[in-house]
Amino acid sequence: MLISISKNIHMAATLDKVYHSELFLDLDHLTLMSELIGSEYADIISKRVNNRLRHAKLIGCPQTIEECQYSITREYLPTGITDVLSSMAFIRDGLNICILGPSDSGKTHLAKALGIAACNNYKVEYHHCESYLEGMVSLKETDYKKYNRKMTLFAKLDLLVLDDLLLHTITAEREIKVLFSVLEKMNIPVECSTSSGWVVSPIPV
Repeated sequence: MLISISKNIHMAATLDKVYHSELFLDLDHLTLMSELIGSEYADIISKRVNNRLRHAKLIGCPQTIEECQYSITREYLPTGITDVLSSMAFIRDGLNICILGPSDSGKTHLAKALGIAACNNYKVEYHHCESYLEGMVSLKETDYKKYNRKMTLFAKLDLLVLDDLLLHTITAEREIKVLFSVLEKMNIPVECSTSSGWVVSPIPV
């Protein structure tokens, strides 16, 4: 065991530090293992979350759920809804959410904040609906195999965020077909859904 640990410079340095500490002889086995692999485990989790954020297209976004919960400039109704959503129970239960409100009321801010928080434990994707549908239609026409692979991956998502779905009326038949295909993959129209979806709409409440 010590040989395998010594191959890892970070763990070896941690072991040396713990060994020479005054508390070494008083450490139980679990505490010792925690000291040795705790920071390594934290690094692995951090990389995993960053990979999820990158895949979700939310890497580097500054929004936080705390900003939404304690905001003095934005009000989310019904009262306490941000606390309910921050529990992520709706993802576990496969429920779908539609965030409605006038322009600049904080819809996208809330959606991104929850998407970022969800990346701690779930597979997430965030898309601006109009540009996403245009890209998917183009991909379907130019590389159907890649398009089909992307559609298949939707079934593996835990959460899909479609921002500004109704900002402009979708009239192109090809975009409508792609949208319905995405919703079908995510089971969004189905009452008993296994995944969750958010539709962030500019329609005033």
